[in-house]
Amino acid sequence: MRIVFAGLAAIALSAGPALAKDRAAVKIECKETATNLVYDCMLHLSGRKSEKPIEGARVAVKPDMPTMPGAHNIRASTATPAGTPGAYGFRMKLDMYGIWALKVTVTGPLRDIVVQKIEFRK
Repeated sequence: MRIVFAGLAAIALSAGPALAKDRAAVKIECKETATNLVYDCMLHLSGRKSEKPIEGARVAVKPDMPTMPGAHNIRASTATPAGTPGAYGFRMKLDMYGIWALKVTVTGPLRDIVVQKIEFRK
């Protein structure tokens, strides 16, 4: 029993650096379209430590209002690659103007959840 435990501990310790992956850094810019409360957004995804663009990720963006949590049931938008490394585009429709928390879920080369607050106004 001790030999198995020691072997597992050695494997776990040797995997330590590999498990310590970079976290995601997200920057989002949105522009209102001709339709009120519909926004075309660009998301820039990079490593927080490395600052290198992250390509090939699956990215979903779910808006929620911090002042009214759960009051708005808006589906998550899927962000798709937008031509330059680390750039992903998406469109979303909000229910009202105000401060929104955009929950960005990243899977693929790295897994992370980042929340960014943005104020949307007329």
